[in-house]
Amino acid sequence: MKPVVSIVTYQDSSSVARAIQLCDGFKSLRPTDKVILKPNVVTSGAGFMPPFGTVTTTQVIEGMLRALKDFGVHDITIGEGTVTDELGTNTMKGYKWIHLDKLAKRYGVKMVDFNAGPHRRVMSEDVPINIAEAALETDFFINLPVLKTHGDTRVSLASKNLKGCMSMASKKFFHGPAGILHYRISRLMEVIPQRLVVIDGIYAMERGPEATTGTARRFGVLAASTDFLAADAVGARLLGAKPTEAEHLKLYAERNGRMDTLEDPDAIEVCGDRVEDHAKYLEWEYDFRVDLEASGHTGLEIRRLTQTSCSGCGANLRGPLLLLIALSRSKDFNALRIVQGKSLKDDRDSPRTLLFGNCAIKENMHLTRATRLEGCPPKFFDSLRFLSKQMTSPVGRVAFYVRLAAYFVKATLGIGLLPLPRFAIYRKNPDFDIRHFTV
Repeated sequence: MKPVVSIVTYQDSSSVARAIQLCDGFKSLRPTDKVILKPNVVTSGAGFMPPFGTVTTTQVIEGMLRALKDFGVHDITIGEGTVTDELGTNTMKGYKWIHLDKLAKRYGVKMVDFNAGPHRRVMSEDVPINIAEAALETDFFINLPVLKTHGDTRVSLASKNLKGCMSMASKKFFHGPAGILHYRISRLMEVIPQRLVVIDGIYAMERGPEATTGTARRFGVLAASTDFLAADAVGARLLGAKPTEAEHLKLYAERNGRMDTLEDPDAIEVCGDRVEDHAKYLEWEYDFRVDLEASGHTGLEIRRLTQTSCSGCGANLRGPLLLLIALSRSKDFNALRIVQGKSLKDDRDSPRTLLFGNCAIKENMHLTRATRLEGCPPKFFDSLRFLSKQMTSPVGRVAFYVRLAAYFVKATLGIGLLPLPRFAIYRKNPDFDIRHFTV
């Protein structure tokens, strides 16, 4: 029997129930089951970035809660493990950013932080993984990913979204030598039983995984299935990708005899709308030069193997860089080269080569004159201080710090967005409705 994936045009939160109905998503659910919802709340970005395409919409989460309550389910938990940093990003702030605290109170559901544990060590073949016990000790795991492209894995859908269930140590471990990330995700897919997937495509992310690298696009679509591989295959096609381009999906399918699900669109029964009614090719590889050139900056080169760099290290380089890009214009960084990640050796032995983080330092011990910024990851403000000092204009540095102080005041109050040129698309644009993230 073919796996079934439903595709529906999003109208309102009741569209979630329609997507579930079309794929018979509750066929194995019992009202007495303990249910966990795993949205994608990758960050708590209030005052820094827009939520569009970055996190699962509150409306889709509410639609799922209504559907479960209507089915008679009472034991429901929302679980996630957000990226953390020195700016205070954490899971509970991520929940609050999109009003999940209010939603949980309204529907009488629990919220847990997968980062806080407790965790259980699971061996998936040769891959040790520390997974939040709450994600494993549930009767019905519902995955609510966002429709995203991703610079590491081509797409980020249900399978990639499982990384949020792991401990911080396991998240770092997954980013090993080049290519290993795909294999380890494919093994993670085998240990967390997903009973239902609803992909939130109200907004899709181009050059994801989130707004610091990418730009959201309004898609207005949901895709649902009790078969997570089929759901991810359809999600990839909605993003204009071949499912086999996502190496983690391919590795899983090869081991489990399911390559037809990825290679043959006719191997999946699609109900509701057609894939071609919504599909659009979105770019997936992010290049810092796009933002640097938009702000007129010169003299800065970044060498990074994204698969080998964990989220914490990426965030603590990307965040300070985006602050510089957004709050200064046309500055020269005097031929600074930044090297980040594992398995990346550099050949320029100069003080103007920055080895960012312990992994890059370990890989490049032969560079005796290079500058080192230690840490796993380096601290956010250490990174920011170092980068700001590289601007050749003293006046420009002073102006940057004045703007930075003003920005942090606004960010603390949750006013506005980071003034990044790329974020202009979200201002006064009817395609982007912040009410999708409110209660």
